[in-house]
Amino acid sequence: MRGVLSATILAAMLAACGGGGPETAGNDASNATFPDMAGAAYRLEANVHHADGATIPVVMMRDGAKLRMEISTAQGASTIITNGETGESFIIAQMGGRTIAMRAPSGGMSGFEDPTASWQRDLSGKATRTGVCNVAGQSGAEWTQTEEGGANRACVTTDGIILRAAEGERTVWETTSVERGPQPAAQFVLPPGVQVMDLGNMGGMMEAVRQAQGN
Repeated sequence: MRGVLSATILAAMLAACGGGGPETAGNDASNATFPDMAGAAYRLEANVHHADGATIPVVMMRDGAKLRMEISTAQGASTIITNGETGESFIIAQMGGRTIAMRAPSGGMSGFEDPTASWQRDLSGKATRTGVCNVAGQSGAEWTQTEEGGANRACVTTDGIILRAAEGERTVWETTSVERGPQPAAQFVLPPGVQVMDLGNMGGMMEAVRQAQGN
């Protein structure tokens, strides 16, 4: 689970350029099945706690395979849009007073991945349900994955909403509010008229940035 927050951290760097939770099942790990984290529809607010002590606010919206993450840092704000149905991912940020969308190259790129996909891959089939948890008024199950260097833990609701994640003794993700329900379709598409850069063509992207900045 280490590095699972690279999407939020990278997006923040690029910016410089409801109802209660579902009822929690009993703590019977022998029958535990890690939930599907890409099936629910919701909006949540959370804090990402970085190793250097910085706290980064995040808004995550999901509707099935479609994900939107809004990240705010002292350097600026940026947005990640990932569509698991089409395989397209973008980081949207302000450059030179213009809104720019950077498209991930075919085959993906570190920093664009849906972080819940990382949690799903790292924990499903590898973690053991070790208890129950309550975060932000929501109930969930505590999942623990032991690996060299320590144990990783995640608090996840039965419908697949991440409430808290920890690497060793350090909490790296903590949800502060959850609102379930369908999300507006417009949240998962690029804004009208936005300029799209292809990160598979870095030279062209840098030239576009220079033009946007008037250099």
